[in-house]
Amino acid sequence: MNQKPGFPEGEKPGFFCPAEIRQPSTQLRILDYNQDIPTLTAYAAKGTEMFKHRFPVVVCFALALAMLACQALSTPGPEVKWDTSPDKVVIRATFCCGFVPQGYALNYIPDVQVWGDGRIIWVQTSNSGERRVLEGHLTETEMKTLLQRVADDGFFGWKDNYADYTVTDVPSQCLSVEFASQSKSVCEYYQGAPQAFHELYAYIASGAGTTGADFVPAKGYLTAYPQTFSGPAPQPDLHWPADSLGFSLSEAVGGRWAEGEALELAWRVVNTKLWGGVVQDGEAYYQLTIQVPGVSQNAPPAP
Repeated sequence: MNQKPGFPEGEKPGFFCPAEIRQPSTQLRILDYNQDIPTLTAYAAKGTEMFKHRFPVVVCFALALAMLACQALSTPGPEVKWDTSPDKVVIRATFCCGFVPQGYALNYIPDVQVWGDGRIIWVQTSNSGERRVLEGHLTETEMKTLLQRVADDGFFGWKDNYADYTVTDVPSQCLSVEFASQSKSVCEYYQGAPQAFHELYAYIASGAGTTGADFVPAKGYLTAYPQTFSGPAPQPDLHWPADSLGFSLSEAVGGRWAEGEALELAWRVVNTKLWGGVVQDGEAYYQLTIQVPGVSQNAPPAP
């Protein structure tokens, strides 16, 4: 017969226990306030006492882990000394190239490069894809301040590589620094690098606090790539004045060195449409790449 759960008559009051499951064969009994609660209270008190003794150990262990993590991100760097030669690249920051056309990779110039004598070249890119290459100069004091920040930010304590390969074909963002006694590169693929890496990268890539003027190369390796179109040809970004320049773009299909007005015109087209401007020469159409020796990421062939 079903019986409503409740306290059995004639028994001592205790914790609620349904009558249906309170059978002799189960060996269950009602917890007694007078008998059982003191025992449970004693166990609880003992656990509290143990926790009080162990809590400082747990806290110290957690603080030690936190200190180690901070130390790993802010390991003091080497002494701030560098090669002051004008042809020595001390800092280079790149964000390239992933799944891009060959022309883009050949035209790519690192986001910033700093040479030992303080020369600095950096790149500004607009949302429309236009590129502006700037050149400036850092004094010896400014160079030392910049490199000291690199060391103080913990650069030499960061991992060489941070990567999340759940995404494919994206560019790697890398910052390379060379002191007299130590050199290091830190790269991030998609995500994972500390915030300090991005802040340092952005600061240097913006010119490290200096001002600059437009960089115009004196010499560059020009390559023309013939273009065909299934429909009407697009409006060209430039009509190549072959007669006044002394050569047609068909002569640059295999690559050739250029300077003066020819280089200036090609440089303007490349910077206006980094992903591929169209130049018309007679009845033919071309896309151009310019590789600047000592500046472009992909070095041109030797003259």
